[in-house]
Amino acid sequence: MTNLDKMKRESMRISFEGQSHQIDANTLINVLTHYSMIISETNKELGYGKDISLKINALEKGSFVIDITLVEKGLESLFCSNNIHYLKDFVEAIGAIFAVYKICKGKPAKESDTTININGNINIDRSTIINIYNQPIIREAISKSIETANEDVNVTGLSVEGCGHELVNFAKEDFHELIYTDFDLECILPQEKKEEVEAVLAIIRLSFEKGSKWQFLYNGFKIQMIVKDDALMQHIDNGAKFAKGDSIKVRMEITKSYNEAYKSYENKSYRIKEFLGHIEQPEQKTLF
Repeated sequence: MTNLDKMKRESMRISFEGQSHQIDANTLINVLTHYSMIISETNKELGYGKDISLKINALEKGSFVIDITLVEKGLESLFCSNNIHYLKDFVEAIGAIFAVYKICKGKPAKESDTTININGNINIDRSTIINIYNQPIIREAISKSIETANEDVNVTGLSVEGCGHELVNFAKEDFHELIYTDFDLECILPQEKKEEVEAVLAIIRLSFEKGSKWQFLYNGFKIQMIVKDDALMQHIDNGAKFAKGDSIKVRMEITKSYNEAYKSYENKSYRIKEFLGHIEQPEQKTLF
């Protein structure tokens, strides 16, 4: 390779670890397809109009090499220093995205998560890496790559190298927990949501002090909440009398939290937003 070639290239080596030094052809094709897409999508975020072309070198035992060649749009030189630095940062960014995936196991990442360590040697900030990683198309491609490798009995591990060092390594025994498939759920299910309903609440325990906790029966379940509604407190101040069996009609806000273990929402808290009326228990008529 000439010095000119070295100036315009950075390589990423994707290695399939195993004892037989061979893999299924479909494994190679599928993984290559997913990694090509990851590279393309990442470049859309980082490239500022640059094009990235991919070339595959001759196969070696247990690995194949992706050479990334930068093609600048327009008449700018292919070999300017900005291009060289971009290629290096680009490869390191790909490695950082895979590293975040390994830590988060495919789940969306929070920038505040202190367990996520982004290599400080690249000129791409942490938030950009996490934003790219959080794109479902990126995480799904990595997940499908690992799933493909997991189905090949000859593969015992998967690693990505670049810029002269290993960027990330996935061990066979970890493949199962690294295959993430809950993309549909995360797209439509926020971790917390609020629901507003009109409800009739049977009073179990009350207090006439503002800001105190009341206990109600709602849909067959006992709930309690701090009553702050001014209209309800005014109703009490005006001399309203409550008896056993009375109810109140309210507009209520329910805060629901998503339970990862059961894949469903559970009610966490309740708040009266508006007092609509006092429902007194009807007097029972005597038979005689």
